[in-house]
Amino acid sequence: MTLRIIYIGAILPILSYGAPVWIEGLKRKHNATKFKRVQRLINIKIARAYHTTSHEALCVLTGITPILIELRSQAKIYYNTRGNTQIGLYDAPIHYSKGTHPADAIEPTDKCERREYTIEIYTDGSKSSSGVGSGIAIFVNKHLKLQLTYKLAEKCSNNQAEQLAIVKTLEKLQYFRHSKERQRYAAIHTDSKITLHATANPGNHQNLVEQIREGVRRLEKDNWTIHFSWVKAHNDNFGNELADQLAKKATNSGEGETAYRKIPKSVVIKEIQDEDKLGWQKEWNASTKGEITKKHSSQL
Repeated sequence: MTLRIIYIGAILPILSYGAPVWIEGLKRKHNATKFKRVQRLINIKIARAYHTTSHEALCVLTGITPILIELRSQAKIYYNTRGNTQIGLYDAPIHYSKGTHPADAIEPTDKCERREYTIEIYTDGSKSSSGVGSGIAIFVNKHLKLQLTYKLAEKCSNNQAEQLAIVKTLEKLQYFRHSKERQRYAAIHTDSKITLHATANPGNHQNLVEQIREGVRRLEKDNWTIHFSWVKAHNDNFGNELADQLAKKATNSGEGETAYRKIPKSVVIKEIQDEDKLGWQKEWNASTKGEITKKHSSQL
């Protein structure tokens, strides 16, 4: 266990440093051999195996991904999340140069319990085997005024659904002109602490988070005051329960336009890693080495 930690935490980062730059060099056999030799030495110690054990069998015995596959995986992750954000549907963070200037940054304000809000909105997100959806329930003067549902792509996350619900809420608010008061107040309730913390974090430039900030800023210029409130999920709060039902309804909706398709970094990484695991399995099946290991592993 200790040797595995040393390999993953110290040796592998050294071996993979700058991999996206020189990954094509591994097509030359003498370069690939050098990396396999280093991994082989640590694998022998982890597995406590004989020096005659093949590199392929050692990787299976230790459960450590072959170094060449690992390096290619890291390069693909880089190109799909940082090197070229136009590839696929990755939900890339907004570049700091295009984000909000620190002087214009907004900090989400907590709901004031002593204040009466003409408009109160409950938002929620849901992710299940059926899909991903956002739900919004808008109350005006304590009366239910509007129910909204939005469907997201299947690979989107629950956090994205929570954030999209707030983005869509802020878009809808600009059309509420019922109040005769010059200053208009609205409270947005969510059970997602992650979303509230992300919005308050000036270092977070995720696409939907920036859209929330821009939405608040736009409404503030139109004499709106937007306050946020965290509500405990499934705590017999009618507004929150309704938003939850609407979000679940959106996940089951087979029709209608998909409101958001960008997938998070975690999904991009998992897809690449799963693809590489299949590649490793194919290489292992095709290999003529490690026959004894194959024999014993087939009996497990």
